[in-house]
Amino acid sequence: MNLEQAHALRSQLFMPALSERFVDKAHQRGADAIIVDLEDAIAPEAKAEARRALPGVVRRIAAHGVPVFVRVNNDPALLNDDLEAALATPLAGVFLPKAEDPAQVRAVAARLRPAGAGLVLLLETPPAVLRAAELAACCPDEVIGVVFGSEDYANALGVVPTMESMQYAAHAVALAARAHGRAAWGVVGSLAEFGDLALLGRMARAARHAGFTGALAIHPTQVPVFNEAFGANEQELQDAAAIVAAFERALAEGRGAVQHQGRMLDKPIVERARRLMARAGR
Repeated sequence: MNLEQAHALRSQLFMPALSERFVDKAHQRGADAIIVDLEDAIAPEAKAEARRALPGVVRRIAAHGVPVFVRVNNDPALLNDDLEAALATPLAGVFLPKAEDPAQVRAVAARLRPAGAGLVLLLETPPAVLRAAELAACCPDEVIGVVFGSEDYANALGVVPTMESMQYAAHAVALAARAHGRAAWGVVGSLAEFGDLALLGRMARAARHAGFTGALAIHPTQVPVFNEAFGANEQELQDAAAIVAAFERALAEGRGAVQHQGRMLDKPIVERARRLMARAGR
């Protein structure tokens, strides 16, 4: 998967590698991509079994036309074997959890390079957030996205991952990712929240306003919330089209100043409208 495709992903749904029931329905959940998980969703004693099952699981999901990522274990005893198994599949890319060390990112990127697979960095610790810009700048040909992992980050700080406590770190990660052209995924708050979808929607919209381009879902009920928050509704698309049309008419008439519905249109406003339309395939 390339950068342009990564920027278009509004929602990605985690799927345990050993859950037959979830795997069979993965393509029906409405997510823009699926992340087959070898890490948190798999018990330590089942890691080897999950790795053996991985190629078949990825192929079954990818056969439905859904991009599939794999989250590996960032553990010296597991990482190399996880990468080898992942690279034997038709995957879109690899999620590297607990990314903190640029040297490790470069080493993993080198493993992925021959396969043309993208690399996504999960920034889940205070050191990672402090080095977000350096990590996001690593390997411009391989790193396609950066994720803010609020749960582990909050645990490291000893705080509850609320919108208030996560605001600074979330903004820092989004800024670093977008400064280097990467997609940015996450919410300003707790990803574990799926019982209160209204709260989840507020966290997702706050993330979009911070510069995030999408979010990772750990439960299917989160997917439509993220698709709405990071997508565009019909009214927004109509407004964007009207802005672009008004600007282009003014240019054709030789006018530099453009007024539209009580607003002065300048280049950033028009470019924002064009990006919104492009994201929706208009």
